[in-house]
Amino acid sequence: MAAGSVRTPEARSSSSVSFVLAHFTTMATMDVYGFAHEDLRAARKVIEGALSICLEEAEESDGSGYYFRWATLSDPWVQIRSNSGSSLRWGGDPPQPWHPAYGVLVFVHGPAQESVAERLQHGVPGLSFLERKQTM
Repeated sequence: MAAGSVRTPEARSSSSVSFVLAHFTTMATMDVYGFAHEDLRAARKVIEGALSICLEEAEESDGSGYYFRWATLSDPWVQIRSNSGSSLRWGGDPPQPWHPAYGVLVFVHGPAQESVAERLQHGVPGLSFLERKQTM
């Protein structure tokens, strides 16, 4: 802005909104981890232990199977999903697994992901970090 110029309230508001939107759109990521095995319940047990949480079992929306989830308003969301069989959710015709070498995928997204990432990377044997994806 040039020296001596005055910004209108509308310009200040628009600038503030742009800053806030840019902050949230750049911060929206999801970490993806994987286990080489296909034992969803064993994955649940070690993730619950590492994060000191209790995951709930939920049915896939199409009724094809189940997955585990944990979500609160102030903490990261965690989901554990099968990467094979009737739970296969990834694109293509026929559908293909997202990371074929991993039978179970763990998704972490939402606020304070970093604290969860540290505990998963150091406290869960056999769990591999696969990627960080933009979600917006």
